[in-house]
Amino acid sequence: MDLRQLNYFLKIAERRNMTLAAAELHVTQPTLTKSIKLLEQELGVPLFQRLPRGMELTEFGRRLVRHAEAMQVQVGDAIGELESLKGGAGARVNIGAGPSWQRSHLPSAIALALAQNPRLRLRVVGGFDDALMRGLRRGDLDFVVAELPFADTSSDLKLEMLTSDQLVVFCRADHPLTALERPSLEQTLHYPWVLPVARVTRARRRLEALFVAHNLAPPEATIEADSITFLLAIVKETDALSYTNKETLVTPQGHGLTMLDIDILTTARAAGLWTRRDAWLSSDALAIMEALREVCRERPSN
Repeated sequence: MDLRQLNYFLKIAERRNMTLAAAELHVTQPTLTKSIKLLEQELGVPLFQRLPRGMELTEFGRRLVRHAEAMQVQVGDAIGELESLKGGAGARVNIGAGPSWQRSHLPSAIALALAQNPRLRLRVVGGFDDALMRGLRRGDLDFVVAELPFADTSSDLKLEMLTSDQLVVFCRADHPLTALERPSLEQTLHYPWVLPVARVTRARRRLEALFVAHNLAPPEATIEADSITFLLAIVKETDALSYTNKETLVTPQGHGLTMLDIDILTTARAAGLWTRRDAWLSSDALAIMEALREVCRERPSN
């Protein structure tokens, strides 16, 4: 088994199609087929089930994916560390950031880090929790700034709290519910909700759990989107409700929106840094992380 075989295997596992995988890897399909057959012979197990319209991982294949991804990340860390020792140009720092971090704290931290080292090279990837964590675990991202869970149950990831804020239900300023002193959970269900796509954020899962805890079915999203800017715009134009951190409402994008005074649905949350446990990080990545800490000490609410 060699790294090239594992890279081929992971690409097929991702695409579920030999032709597509071969095209993305810039190799011929027979080369890819031969490599996988040799890997299966070496391991003595089938890794894929061949189907008329693609390929599916077997249980053996699913187990190998986990180990192959870990090996790929470790090799990437090793190459990065050796390149750093050679003293060449710094590698690009890849940062994953949740919506609220993209708006304020991260730009301020990057500006601070760039003032200290104008040669920094960065790539910032936006998104919601699940996609960012996948990128971090694959090694595509050096670190992530996003909401933290109540308890650290991720043995492979290291968490560091930097800020705290409140999650609130919000609507347009002249929404019918704003005329009520304290709207109830039941009353919010009379209106449409717009929420992040398919439960990909901890905030959405928390919202749903609060309804369930009070013996109510969680709100069904009339509209789902992977852009907080789009969600805010829809709420401004309709009777829809949504759920986000309180600080969003004082931004330019939050103009014309207001929070609803619903104690049950107003909850505190923590946010901060996610890194892979024991991962190697470049000096540039560490410098940006330290700049984030400095910004968050001055502005502890995000």
